[in-house]
Amino acid sequence: MSGGDSYFIVEIKSLKRILDLVQKYPCTCYIDEILRGTNTVERIAASAAVLGYLHGQDTLCIAASHDIELTGILTGKYDNYHFREQVTDDGVIFDYKLKDGPSTTRNALKLLRFMDFGDEIVKNVEALAKGYTKDKRW
Repeated sequence: MSGGDSYFIVEIKSLKRILDLVQKYPCTCYIDEILRGTNTVERIAASAAVLGYLHGQDTLCIAASHDIELTGILTGKYDNYHFREQVTDDGVIFDYKLKDGPSTTRNALKLLRFMDFGDEIVKNVEALAKGYTKDKRW
């Protein structure tokens, strides 16, 4: 927190500074996990709106997000790249080579299992993820 502001307010103020600057100057900006401090639906909608706006300015915007929905919403406005990981018996290994396109791998379940979160949690994650993947509902 900064000056009593919540994490989300600090991030909103940071994004507002970027938006104010791009209206005056050509800019390069880096945004990591845009709007991660708010609920999913509004985060994705607001992130798409902000990133879409930045695309229309004299700006080079490099944004990192785990919100895969943004890849579809912003098709044609941003190029997608990702890093790929491998979860092994010894931990997580990244080759740190940029891959083209959005990521298609998942790692939370493997990491929970690796970190010994227990069968009850791991099985619950498996069931919830499988159900959401199938029905797009929780």
